[in-house]
Amino acid sequence: MSATASAPSAPSKELSEFARLSGIIWEPGATFRDIAARPRWWPPLVVVIALSLVFSSIFTQRGGWEHFFRQQMETNSRMQDMPADERAKTMAIQVKVGPYFAYGGAIIGIPCFALIAAGIFLFLFRTLLGAELSFKQVFAICCYSFVPLIFSTLMALAVMLLKEPDQFDLQNPVLTNIGAFMDSVSTPKWLYALASSVDVFSLWVMILMATGLSAAARKISWTTSFMCVLGTWLVYVLLKVGGAAISG
Repeated sequence: MSATASAPSAPSKELSEFARLSGIIWEPGATFRDIAARPRWWPPLVVVIALSLVFSSIFTQRGGWEHFFRQQMETNSRMQDMPADERAKTMAIQVKVGPYFAYGGAIIGIPCFALIAAGIFLFLFRTLLGAELSFKQVFAICCYSFVPLIFSTLMALAVMLLKEPDQFDLQNPVLTNIGAFMDSVSTPKWLYALASSVDVFSLWVMILMATGLSAAARKISWTTSFMCVLGTWLVYVLLKVGGAAISG
């Protein structure tokens, strides 16, 4: 077989950014092949960050931070052991700085998470699997894999607007993970963190990442790609659960 015949051909027509964003949902394989051929990463990041900022702004305007941090205090044994006046001071500080952390998490945290994920997957696929991938390709794939976050944020925003601030659960705004069906106060923090990690949108993001990496690497099967993504996610969950166990 000749090199020309064996090499996969690039898509004949370049997809628009709207076509890419919608294609991630309807035709992820073909869309990721276009992304790998012309790796642009900023459109999905801009949309996800913008929606996160809108969500955080409305949450702040509705006074949701006081209820959120009060819930956190109820599940933190160290905070419960503090004198009442110290708890009140801590609460006031948290309510004041909470919005800034939320805005910073959207503007800085989301891109940093994508950069870290891209670095990890580039190492795994190039070093361990021998795939010929560039960082720009993997980063673009990671960014477009965040498209499900658009839907989860819109759903959370809708639920927040329909509920009173003291009835809205920022940790689990929609019932898409196991933790949403547990009592955050009585459930051990490590178990709650583990259950909350088993989320429909997290699974969707992982499936998209596996699809994108497999499409870009070409010689790597989807199953192998998904196992690499799943293994990385499991390490992240273990670290998250361990941190919750220590803090709780």
